[in-house]
Amino acid sequence: MIAVKQGVTAPDQIFGTFKEVKGNEAALKYATAFATDDIKWCFLLIHGGVGNGKTHLCNAIARKMLARGMNVQLYTATKLLGKLRAAMNDKTTSMETVLTELKEVLVLIIDDLGVEYGSPWEKSTLEDLLTSRWSTGMPTAVTTNLDPSQLPERIRSRFSDKKYARAVANTAPDYRKTRR
Repeated sequence: MIAVKQGVTAPDQIFGTFKEVKGNEAALKYATAFATDDIKWCFLLIHGGVGNGKTHLCNAIARKMLARGMNVQLYTATKLLGKLRAAMNDKTTSMETVLTELKEVLVLIIDDLGVEYGSPWEKSTLEDLLTSRWSTGMPTAVTTNLDPSQLPERIRSRFSDKKYARAVANTAPDYRKTRR
């Protein structure tokens, strides 16, 4: 299998450079397990405030899984929806083709879910994508600044299932405010 690295950014964002501080220990633990272990669960939700390392963990997961030879795609939710919108107007690629690729990629990582919600189309498209990946057991990691109670019920329900998912709060403070 050829490893794909769609969307992976920030070469320094690996597990070894993640600054563990009070409040992000559980997020780091589950992100590392998701990326490296033979786990029985396939969905990971990391939720918490702005600037506390959620995107760093997305990149670290992607890089670790790529090193294991896995096909990984990482998107911000906004870019993912933009890709789908662009496909609606593309004469060579249909939105259904792009959506099918996203449903079938081995590992999908979506950063900043919830930032983009505004239209019924966005909500239903993301719900369709996550529901499909859930039903086929495809590894999927998602981050959000929203409290899980603010997510659409169908998405929240999948991340609440302790048998197949882990939802973890990252309560660390905003790193950007302490950077010099």
